[in-house]
Amino acid sequence: MHFLINELAFIAQATNDYEADELMKNILEIIQQISVLQNSDPIQTHSSFASQKLSANLTVHEWILTTIKSKKSEQQKIAMILLRLLSKGPFIDLQNLIDDCQCFYQKKCVSSTSLAGAAQLQGILISLQNNPDFIQENIEVEFQEGTSSLENRSIKNLTEIKQARKIYPRYKLHSKHDPKGYWENATPMNLTDKEAQKVLNISVGNSNENSEKRYGFHKETDQFYVFHSDNTFDEQGYPTYHGFPITENQVPPKILIKIKR
Repeated sequence: MHFLINELAFIAQATNDYEADELMKNILEIIQQISVLQNSDPIQTHSSFASQKLSANLTVHEWILTTIKSKKSEQQKIAMILLRLLSKGPFIDLQNLIDDCQCFYQKKCVSSTSLAGAAQLQGILISLQNNPDFIQENIEVEFQEGTSSLENRSIKNLTEIKQARKIYPRYKLHSKHDPKGYWENATPMNLTDKEAQKVLNISVGNSNENSEKRYGFHKETDQFYVFHSDNTFDEQGYPTYHGFPITENQVPPKILIKIKR
């Protein structure tokens, strides 16, 4: 799953150093929450990210340099994460991924930004709080690649920890797939809850269906699995899914390509 820090969301909204620290602490919490869903895909951003303003007198780069020397452990964590990001990238505008794309948000061209990158990669944005242009949980853009037609795309936009939790599926065994007593005509789940959660963490969602399903693969048993949304959230705000094994030909072709990739 691709995650991109949205450089457009940094508009000097912090009025003092304390507010800057709190805003960046929120970014850290989101990054920690989604880390298990990255599937080895690094968090990306734009090459201009370092120069974006946290406050009127403080850029992201300046905040990082100052914070690394501080004694605040939480701020140091996000500073180190961002320092690695700014040192190595990857930067969405330097990979030729969006060179042949056009992207418009609120009737403004954002074709060379992380917003366009999220549209191209079908990724998820991480935005700094308190920017009025990026307070919505879903961002609607117009996107075009090459000579294809301009189309509307919706991008998930995370500004709060509760939003990050909503995209983190939690496995919950359903009684009809319980191997100790599964329902008639139901397929029993042959993984432990812990194993099923690992498969669910690296599963691929199918947005082409009316019902929410995710498909995954368990290397140890060479088995595919489908997970169905329960349309409920647990007490911590995580969406719950139940699942069971399926054959390879039951996985939609486009999803199968993503899983094998």
